[in-house]
Amino acid sequence: MREIPLLTSRIHVGAGLLAGPEGAIPTPATAGCILTDQNCLPYAKAVERRAKAAGIPTHRVVLPSGEGQKSMASAARLHQHLARAGMDRKSAVFAVGGGVITDLGGFVASTYMRGIRVYLYPTTLLGQVDAAIGGKTAVNLPQGKNLVGTFYQPAAVFCDPEVLRTLPPREYVSGLGEVVKYGMIRDAALFDTIGRNIEGIRSRDPQVLDEIVYRCIAIKADVVTQDERESGERAILNYGHTIGHALEAAGGYKVLQHGEAVSIGMEAEAILSMELGIAPLELLAAQNKLLKLCGLPTRVKRMPEKKVMAALKLDKKNVSGKTRFVLPESIGKVRWGVEVPSDLIAAALRTITA
Repeated sequence: MREIPLLTSRIHVGAGLLAGPEGAIPTPATAGCILTDQNCLPYAKAVERRAKAAGIPTHRVVLPSGEGQKSMASAARLHQHLARAGMDRKSAVFAVGGGVITDLGGFVASTYMRGIRVYLYPTTLLGQVDAAIGGKTAVNLPQGKNLVGTFYQPAAVFCDPEVLRTLPPREYVSGLGEVVKYGMIRDAALFDTIGRNIEGIRSRDPQVLDEIVYRCIAIKADVVTQDERESGERAILNYGHTIGHALEAAGGYKVLQHGEAVSIGMEAEAILSMELGIAPLELLAAQNKLLKLCGLPTRVKRMPEKKVMAALKLDKKNVSGKTRFVLPESIGKVRWGVEVPSDLIAAALRTITA
């Protein structure tokens, strides 16, 4: 097992942390709420057994799976559930699942009684390399993704690459969108490593995944440590997300998985960078090649441009109504806060939706 410190949190990476017979033992709490969804129930039961063995009285909340659960209505129901269960400020939430569960669990924990401890057990590749790391919590509104949220560091995060073997193919590949992003924004060597180890990634080789997950977390932890609340450099983590989030919202969160939307967003934002003379054509080609090797999409059909443009207007990075982008300069280096003319944005959208 390897450990990465991140401000007040500790991130643990290693085989068996969740799926193994020993696993991670939570620290004492007066009570614990095990939050999970139907797909992750076996893992949640393992965490629950360990919590009870550690002397923590627990109860379990099992939600339907899907992005639709990441809402204000779900958060309100959970707040009420914690209150009815008599949970106090020394209680804890144990969120076991993908990005929806860890985002929702973190948001509820951060707002219940002004903040109780939360432990995250991400079960997806996307969750392990991104969603559960860094202390951002959020729920969606109909108008856009992650529009209501907090900055709140979990007490600890436990990433077990072994559980990735059981992910459905589409969900696993979706997580690779965030993995490629890390190479593009901060680590050209990681970008090359992904390409060299593509067969191991496709076959979900445990050693390859352990290293990939660890390196991605290390990049994000370093960025967040320097800029926890996204006042500067943390914005680079949004590469591909400005257009990606708009695509998700325009599709009603039903057409694209998050990593797929990020992949298409990276394609569009690399096009914008090329059109502005920031990045060369070769960068767009190299990124496109790696995304396709990973099995990720770079195009989406039947996505109304007006809906995407409307969603872009609600992006959290906007300033005075103007959309700001993270754009690549070279592999491993990006600019953030770049304003882009609306006609170029529209042209890029037409390219990726053709």
